[in-house]
Amino acid sequence: MQNSHSAPLLRNDLKEFLIRLGKIFSNISILALLLCFSGILSFVATAFILLIGFAVIILSIGTIFVMVPNYFDILMSTSEVSIKISAFFLENFYIFASIAIIGAILSLVLLLLDKRTKHTGRIVISSIVIAIVIIAIIVIATGVIQ
Repeated sequence: MQNSHSAPLLRNDLKEFLIRLGKIFSNISILALLLCFSGILSFVATAFILLIGFAVIILSIGTIFVMVPNYFDILMSTSEVSIKISAFFLENFYIFASIAIIGAILSLVLLLLDKRTKHTGRIVISSIVIAIVIIAIIVIATGVIQ
């Protein structure tokens, strides 16, 4: 005879798996959102590096060149590395944006299907991720940030 209780157990296990999968997709969408903004924020980091470097020159009244003879070369090489990193993230922006949107949509669908538990926080976060990524896509597509 077949066990009649195995079907509800499998259904409950599948529901738990889908809920866990929805949470994983939520985490992936948040990570992809951070990767989307890494290119934009690395330009800010490059500007901050140059600002600090020039502030050191001004505050030391040029004596930094005596203490560190190749100070300007070190400063420029640091900013070049930061520019390469930001260029990588901006080149792959649409890939990260699509991963963020797909992950957030899958998370929303899977978490909204759960009738037992309300996942309000994850649902709100996934909705915010979708909105932010769409705004970022519009900003990048219009050429405000290149």
